[in-house]
Amino acid sequence: MKNTHPFFLIILLLGIFSCKPDSKQTTKEKTSAPTIIENTSVKKSGGDPDLSQFSKLVPIEIKDDKSTDIYKKYGLEFSGNCYACDLAVFKINKKNFDLVNICDENDFERYKKFTHENSDDVFKIGTPETIFIFTKVEKEPIYQLKIEGKKPNFNNKRIAKFYTVENLIEKFEEHDCDDFEG
Repeated sequence: MKNTHPFFLIILLLGIFSCKPDSKQTTKEKTSAPTIIENTSVKKSGGDPDLSQFSKLVPIEIKDDKSTDIYKKYGLEFSGNCYACDLAVFKINKKNFDLVNICDENDFERYKKFTHENSDDVFKIGTPETIFIFTKVEKEPIYQLKIEGKKPNFNNKRIAKFYTVENLIEKFEEHDCDDFEG
Protein backbone atom coordinates (compact mmCIF):
# COMPACT_ATOMS: atom_id res chain seq x y z
CA MET A 1 0.00 0.00 0.00
CA LYS A 2 2.92 2.34 0.56
CA ASN A 3 3.68 2.25 -3.17
CA THR A 4 0.40 3.98 -4.04
CA HIS A 5 1.46 7.27 -2.40
CA PRO A 6 4.50 7.93 -4.66
CA PHE A 7 2.50 6.85 -7.73
CA PHE A 8 -0.38 9.16 -6.79
CA LEU A 9 2.05 12.04 -6.14
CA ILE A 10 3.75 11.59 -9.51
CA ILE A 11 0.40 11.48 -11.36
CA LEU A 12 -0.80 14.56 -9.46
CA LEU A 13 2.42 16.47 -10.15
CA LEU A 14 2.27 15.57 -13.84
CA GLY A 15 -1.31 16.87 -13.97
CA ILE A 16 -0.42 20.07 -12.15
CA PHE A 17 2.69 20.82 -14.18
CA SER A 18 1.24 19.89 -17.58
CA CYS A 19 -0.81 23.07 -17.45
CA LYS A 20 1.08 26.21 -18.28
CA PRO A 21 0.30 28.83 -15.65
CA ASP A 22 0.95 32.49 -16.28
CA SER A 23 4.00 32.33 -14.02
CA LYS A 24 7.35 33.16 -15.52
CA GLN A 25 10.66 31.42 -15.10
CA THR A 26 13.64 33.69 -14.79
CA THR A 27 16.60 32.39 -16.72
CA LYS A 28 20.02 32.62 -15.20
CA GLU A 29 22.48 34.75 -17.08
CA LYS A 30 26.21 34.31 -16.86
CA THR A 31 26.41 36.20 -13.57
CA SER A 32 26.21 35.02 -10.01
CA ALA A 33 22.81 36.66 -9.58
CA PRO A 34 20.27 34.30 -8.00
CA THR A 35 17.60 32.67 -10.11
CA ILE A 36 14.07 32.77 -8.75
CA ILE A 37 11.60 30.36 -10.29
CA GLU A 38 7.93 30.73 -9.48
CA ASN A 39 5.18 28.17 -9.80
CA THR A 40 1.56 28.90 -8.95
CA SER A 41 0.72 25.41 -7.65
CA VAL A 42 1.62 24.26 -4.15
CA LYS A 43 0.64 20.92 -2.65
CA LYS A 44 1.67 19.63 0.73
CA SER A 45 0.86 15.99 1.32
CA GLY A 46 -0.29 14.79 4.70
CA GLY A 47 -0.95 18.25 6.10
CA ASP A 48 2.04 20.48 6.71
CA PRO A 49 5.13 18.31 7.27
CA ASP A 50 7.82 19.61 9.61
CA LEU A 51 10.43 21.15 7.31
CA SER A 52 12.87 22.08 10.09
CA GLN A 53 14.59 18.69 9.92
CA PHE A 54 15.32 19.36 6.22
CA SER A 55 16.13 23.08 6.54
CA LYS A 56 19.70 22.59 5.28
CA LEU A 57 20.94 19.39 3.65
CA VAL A 58 24.68 19.28 2.92
CA PRO A 59 26.52 17.00 0.49
CA ILE A 60 28.59 14.03 1.67
CA GLU A 61 30.11 10.99 -0.01
CA ILE A 62 31.00 7.41 0.86
CA LYS A 63 34.53 7.25 2.25
CA ASP A 64 34.69 3.61 3.43
CA ASP A 65 31.83 1.47 2.13
CA LYS A 66 32.90 -1.49 4.29
CA SER A 67 32.63 0.43 7.56
CA THR A 68 29.61 -0.14 9.80
CA ASP A 69 30.23 3.16 11.62
CA ILE A 70 28.35 5.76 9.56
CA TYR A 71 30.69 8.50 10.75
CA LYS A 72 33.59 6.66 9.09
CA LYS A 73 31.57 5.29 6.17
CA TYR A 74 30.51 8.80 5.00
CA GLY A 75 32.31 12.09 5.10
CA LEU A 76 32.90 15.43 3.48
CA GLU A 77 32.88 15.37 -0.33
CA PHE A 78 36.42 16.77 -0.58
CA SER A 79 36.62 17.83 -4.21
CA GLY A 80 33.36 19.77 -4.29
CA ASN A 81 33.83 21.36 -0.87
CA CYS A 82 37.55 22.11 -0.80
CA TYR A 83 38.74 22.32 -4.39
CA ALA A 84 36.05 22.97 -7.01
CA CYS A 85 33.50 24.63 -4.70
CA ASP A 86 30.75 23.42 -7.03
CA LEU A 87 28.39 21.43 -4.81
CA ALA A 88 24.76 22.25 -4.10
CA VAL A 89 23.36 22.62 -0.61
CA PHE A 90 19.58 22.24 -0.30
CA LYS A 91 17.77 24.77 1.89
CA ILE A 92 14.05 24.61 2.45
CA ASN A 93 11.50 26.47 4.52
CA LYS A 94 7.79 27.23 4.14
CA LYS A 95 8.46 30.07 1.67
CA ASN A 96 11.46 28.95 -0.42
CA PHE A 97 13.30 25.95 -1.75
CA ASP A 98 16.90 26.91 -2.61
CA LEU A 99 19.85 25.16 -4.20
CA VAL A 100 22.87 27.09 -2.95
CA ASN A 101 26.52 26.90 -4.00
CA ILE A 102 28.42 25.48 -1.04
CA CYS A 103 31.07 28.22 -1.19
CA ASP A 104 28.94 31.22 -2.19
CA GLU A 105 25.63 31.88 -0.42
CA ASN A 106 24.81 34.52 -3.07
CA ASP A 107 24.89 31.95 -5.90
CA PHE A 108 21.57 30.11 -5.66
CA GLU A 109 18.52 28.89 -7.54
CA ARG A 110 15.27 29.69 -5.74
CA TYR A 111 11.84 28.17 -6.10
CA LYS A 112 9.26 30.43 -4.46
CA LYS A 113 6.53 27.82 -4.62
CA PHE A 114 7.07 24.10 -4.70
CA THR A 115 5.58 20.86 -3.47
CA HIS A 116 6.89 18.75 -0.64
CA GLU A 117 5.97 15.47 0.94
CA ASN A 118 7.44 13.61 3.88
CA SER A 119 6.41 10.00 4.41
CA ASP A 120 8.25 7.25 6.26
CA ASP A 121 11.90 7.52 5.21
CA VAL A 122 11.32 9.53 2.01
CA PHE A 123 11.24 13.29 1.59
CA LYS A 124 10.22 14.67 -1.83
CA ILE A 125 10.47 18.18 -3.21
CA GLY A 126 8.69 18.88 -6.49
CA THR A 127 9.44 21.76 -8.83
CA PRO A 128 7.81 22.45 -12.21
CA GLU A 129 10.14 20.07 -14.05
CA THR A 130 11.93 18.02 -11.40
CA ILE A 131 11.25 15.89 -8.34
CA PHE A 132 14.07 15.58 -5.80
CA ILE A 133 13.66 12.39 -3.76
CA PHE A 134 15.70 12.09 -0.56
CA THR A 135 15.57 8.52 0.76
CA LYS A 136 16.94 7.77 4.22
CA VAL A 137 19.57 5.01 3.85
CA GLU A 138 20.97 4.80 7.40
CA LYS A 139 19.66 4.92 10.97
CA GLU A 140 20.98 8.49 11.23
CA PRO A 141 19.67 11.12 8.76
CA ILE A 142 21.77 10.11 5.76
CA TYR A 143 19.83 10.54 2.52
CA GLN A 144 20.49 9.25 -0.97
CA LEU A 145 19.24 11.66 -3.60
CA LYS A 146 17.42 10.52 -6.72
CA ILE A 147 16.14 12.98 -9.31
CA GLU A 148 13.09 12.32 -11.48
CA GLY A 149 12.01 14.40 -14.42
CA LYS A 150 14.25 16.93 -16.12
CA LYS A 151 17.76 16.85 -14.71
CA PRO A 152 18.65 20.37 -13.59
CA ASN A 153 21.79 21.97 -14.97
CA PHE A 154 22.69 24.52 -12.35
CA ASN A 155 25.96 26.35 -12.95
CA ASN A 156 28.32 25.91 -9.96
CA LYS A 157 25.78 23.78 -8.10
CA ARG A 158 26.59 20.13 -8.70
CA ILE A 159 24.16 17.67 -7.14
CA ALA A 160 25.77 15.06 -4.85
CA LYS A 161 24.52 11.50 -4.41
CA PHE A 162 24.26 11.67 -0.60
CA TYR A 163 23.16 14.40 1.81
CA THR A 164 22.85 14.84 5.55
CA VAL A 165 21.58 17.50 7.92
CA GLU A 166 24.02 20.32 8.63
CA ASN A 167 24.29 19.78 12.38
CA LEU A 168 25.47 16.18 11.85
CA ILE A 169 28.49 17.03 9.66
CA GLU A 170 30.85 17.66 12.61
CA LYS A 171 30.42 14.05 13.78
CA PHE A 172 31.98 12.59 10.63
CA GLU A 173 35.61 11.54 10.71
CA GLU A 174 36.23 13.58 7.55
CA HIS A 175 34.21 16.76 8.04
CA ASP A 176 36.38 19.66 6.87
CA CYS A 177 39.12 20.63 4.43
CA ASP A 178 41.86 20.71 7.12
CA ASP A 179 44.75 22.85 5.89
CA PHE A 180 43.92 22.45 2.20
CA GLU A 181 44.98 25.56 0.28
CA GLY A 182 43.59 24.49 -3.16
